[in-house]
Amino acid sequence: VDALRPKKKGRKKSLVSNNKKEKVQLSSEITPVDTSAEHVRQLEDELLKLKIENAYLKELRRLRLEEETLLKKQRESSTASEETSN
Repeated sequence: VDALRPKKKGRKKSLVSNNKKEKVQLSSEITPVDTSAEHVRQLEDELLKLKIENAYLKELRRLRLEEETLLKKQRESSTASEETSN
């Protein structure tokens, strides 16, 4: 029976919802600033961690290259000494 009754089309008007929208807009204007500041802080923290990690990896690479250079010199000197002993 309800299906046969005519229904109003469109949006219902209410003054209360307009006031709520204004309050939400005011609070949402404040919130993005706080969120933005928090986001900036998080990005700065992440940047610091990545800089530390990058410095660590550079130092690790430098040490490995230094070790490889020493091993090559030792191999060259050992092969050179073997050649002279033969």
